[in-house]
Amino acid sequence: MNIDFAREEEKRPLESVVVNAPFSVAASFLDPRDAATIEDDWRDLAANAAEPNPFFAPALLIPALAAFADETVRIALVRDERARLIALAPFAPARGYSKLPVRYLATWMHDHCFFAAPLIRRGREKDALKALFDLVEGEGVFLRLRHLDADGVLLAEARVAARSNSRRASISARFERALLVGGFEADVCLKAAFKIKKRKELRRLRARLEDLGALRLETLAPDGDATLWANEFLLIESAGWKGGAQTALASSVEGRRFFVDAICRAHRDQILDFHRLTLNGRVVAAIVNFIEGGAGYSFKIAYDEDFAKYSPGVLLEIDMLRALEGRAGLSFMDSCAAADHPMINSLWRERRAIAAINVSGKRRRMRVLFRILMFLERAGERFRDLTARKHRVKRVSEDAGDI
Repeated sequence: MNIDFAREEEKRPLESVVVNAPFSVAASFLDPRDAATIEDDWRDLAANAAEPNPFFAPALLIPALAAFADETVRIALVRDERARLIALAPFAPARGYSKLPVRYLATWMHDHCFFAAPLIRRGREKDALKALFDLVEGEGVFLRLRHLDADGVLLAEARVAARSNSRRASISARFERALLVGGFEADVCLKAAFKIKKRKELRRLRARLEDLGALRLETLAPDGDATLWANEFLLIESAGWKGGAQTALASSVEGRRFFVDAICRAHRDQILDFHRLTLNGRVVAAIVNFIEGGAGYSFKIAYDEDFAKYSPGVLLEIDMLRALEGRAGLSFMDSCAAADHPMINSLWRERRAIAAINVSGKRRRMRVLFRILMFLERAGERFRDLTARKHRVKRVSEDAGDI
């Protein structure tokens, strides 16, 4: 039997929809162009989120929407019985999953967004998630919440909320990246990361750099010039290999505008953690982090390639480690790095698992389609894992034959 999966789905109008949930919780869609109208409520939600996420706080998301969002992106809101904002997340439609032409809704992420947990007010997780699921009912076969903490409260609560509301849920796309857990000791981290020979080499490189002049670690102060620091960061990033590859933030008008605006807003909202290494006043390396509610995210790092032989990026990471060592209330720093990043993986020894969760619609037809899609996804993953294992065995066998 031929099934046109795209036609089997029910479409809903794009205008704002209101859904009643338990305790008079109300959910609706907001046009991103109106995001500034709720900024005060939004900022309060971000400060009291069950899983703090600077990427979805107004300081970062408003500039991102202005720079990168198209007309399909909408902001989902949930308010409680007192009209207090208890949930917020950007969503966008997607098409094509497990090689089938199905339509679904997913958390919206741009190229510079590395965590996508919806902002959910602490203590209202279940009500807020159920209202979100009801709001997007009929927008596609399922809702995909991307880039969540695989061991976090939101993923766990999403599974519970789905089951209690006649929905199916499935975890997918799990991977790990380097994590720095709060309460660390910098010297202990360095000894665990680098052998004695490597630590001596790094001290030698620092000494050689200091021979050239005054080497200083600077941290952007509350009354500092965030615009100036942002533009200096863009200069050294675009002068390096990223500029040559056209992947630097300043390679596009939108990227430059987003970065400067986000830095200035994050500085104003006191969630910016910006460090740089200077030599005689010249910036040789810079790193941008965002920290909110004890949750830290390492966002971007750049270095002046004229000084590449001194490993200024590594030296800055070490100095930043010492600067953050005694920071009160810091629960963790997520590296936001690739899973196989060699430098940060050796320096930050803990790992954070990131995963997505797919949540089906309520209707039986949607649940059936969802089961088919998840079966195909798992089959594909098993096939890829099996192929990868065979290739590894083959390489080992070939290497043994060379001995």
